[in-house]
Amino acid sequence: MKRHQLFFSVLLLILVGMFFIIIIKSSQNAVLELFKKEARAFLTVVALSQENSLFAEANLEGMIIDNLINLINALNDIGISRNNLEQFCKNFNLKSMVVLNSRTKGIVAQSGDPIELVIKKTIPEDKMSFHYFTFRDEKFIRFIYKIKNYLIQIEISADVVRKFSQEFGISRILNELSASPAVKYLALQDTKGIILASPGVKQLTRIESDTSLMKVIAEKTELIRIADFEGEKILEIAEPFVVDGKTLGIFRIGMNLNLYYNYIRTSNIQLFSIFAILSFTILLLIFLYLRYERTFNLTELFSGILGTIEEGVLFIDRKKRITGVNRRFCSFVGTSESKVRQKNYKEIFADDPFSIEDTLRDGTTIEEEKNLFGKILSFTTYPVFDSKKEITGVITIVRDMTQIREIEKEKREREHLQFLGNLVANFAHEIKNPLNGLAIAVQRLNKEFSFEDPEYRLLISILDKEIDSLNRVVNDFLSLVRPVIKEKCIFNLSQLIKDITLFIREQARKKGVTIRENIEENIEFLGNEGEIKRAVLNIILNAMEAVPEMTGEIKVSLRKEKKGLLIEIKDNGPGIPPEIQKRIFEPYFTTRTGGTGLGLYIAHRIIKDHDGIIMVGSTPEQGSTFTINLPCRD
Repeated sequence: MKRHQLFFSVLLLILVGMFFIIIIKSSQNAVLELFKKEARAFLTVVALSQENSLFAEANLEGMIIDNLINLINALNDIGISRNNLEQFCKNFNLKSMVVLNSRTKGIVAQSGDPIELVIKKTIPEDKMSFHYFTFRDEKFIRFIYKIKNYLIQIEISADVVRKFSQEFGISRILNELSASPAVKYLALQDTKGIILASPGVKQLTRIESDTSLMKVIAEKTELIRIADFEGEKILEIAEPFVVDGKTLGIFRIGMNLNLYYNYIRTSNIQLFSIFAILSFTILLLIFLYLRYERTFNLTELFSGILGTIEEGVLFIDRKKRITGVNRRFCSFVGTSESKVRQKNYKEIFADDPFSIEDTLRDGTTIEEEKNLFGKILSFTTYPVFDSKKEITGVITIVRDMTQIREIEKEKREREHLQFLGNLVANFAHEIKNPLNGLAIAVQRLNKEFSFEDPEYRLLISILDKEIDSLNRVVNDFLSLVRPVIKEKCIFNLSQLIKDITLFIREQARKKGVTIRENIEENIEFLGNEGEIKRAVLNIILNAMEAVPEMTGEIKVSLRKEKKGLLIEIKDNGPGIPPEIQKRIFEPYFTTRTGGTGLGLYIAHRIIKDHDGIIMVGSTPEQGSTFTINLPCRD
């Protein structure tokens, strides 16, 4: 080994060490950024919930006021008397109701004992006033209204507002988010003190005594800092709570940094280990050079040091020759070290996926994330300079982000579905009752008023069809908030598939669609029979929508194989384009007008909950095949 070769070897080890440092430090920063993003996400949820809660409570107050005004107008119409007041208090659960003559201030009529007769002391200037007050730890509403020559004061319990706030307000959100071990505290604070806070939080730094918090209010900016809380270091993020352009306070969240500091300690140990390994390797190289003058192969050195790390590493010289790769890189691109080492980069990677040419030309560091070789790869390409500041080559560090991105996607979908599901569940349950009433009314019209008028029969048929359609939509949305399948039992899957085809056959006949079945007898399965029926029915109904009328054909088969139970649903529809096939199982994705985009998503979720797999194969103009693979009971 020549002197300059030894020098280059040592330099290469130092560069590798530097890149390890960059990688580990970058990962440390990434972990901290992840904490920040999670904290911001929590704050966003809390801020939106608080804003929605404020608007919702305002709407509830408006409804209460409207009802009280209607009650007073009704009282005025039937006549103001003690008997009428007592009847109103009893019927509408009022604590007290007092009517005064606005001129003499004499009591015209009274029911119940008011906590305080405000209108006796001061006649309000406005026609109406509405405010809350507390008496013996109980919250009440006092409503005062002027009508003609009368002043009317009503006192009513504010229990409905309190229950609404507890069930749907910000307190519930704070309790749920505070259950996360990563959250130390969550609070909404103004200059007067703490407005709302997560359980266990009794004291926080006052805004006036903290210049950074004052800046958040004054400039409406975000504050991120490492602070002390109860003897521990926490990551605190503070954001202004702004509604209609007015700053109402500051949302503060403290994130537990124990995991982060544990990771820092672990990565620092890794850094120390890397330095120790590199130092030992450098000393070994010098020792061997001085004693034996042996030649070391750069490729072997590269593979020995970087062969076990999780990142892929690619070395390329100024002539675009691949001088080194590790095993991880080769696994990413689907090749072997022997096939790429010492080869021209452009011959192996003609379209330059890692931006090597740009770095060699401009000497810039390029960091990108792309879909490459069937994976989501994040890479950073660094230029390597010699003592004359000339580019001698590049080093590319490649990381597989596929699993991370999938986890992030699943997390976003869970949060999105959880938020929408809670909203939809309330809506769906409210609409179910009137739908049932409509369905019963249509049935009675069919049985008790059987007119032969074609237009009447058509309208009844349309009503029945639309009610059924609305019920399916409501059930699809309700399935988003149903719990994971818990009750499972052994049932006859063969008979279930036959029942489904029998159920759908009449609908298929009306459309001119042929249903063919090939079902093995007496196949049993351990699972939730109702959910499996729902999944298979959703797929068949989806096929029914796709096939043409009069010439459509759907084939349903069930058979038992070594790998499991196989259900196939094949149609002769127009097929599914390749770019859409990847998205058909996503929630709310649909290409059909009026569709909810939930049928195939629900089917996919049910099969997944049963440890099964659902796949789709489709050819344009030749139809589609949905294949469900379920595990055998034995």
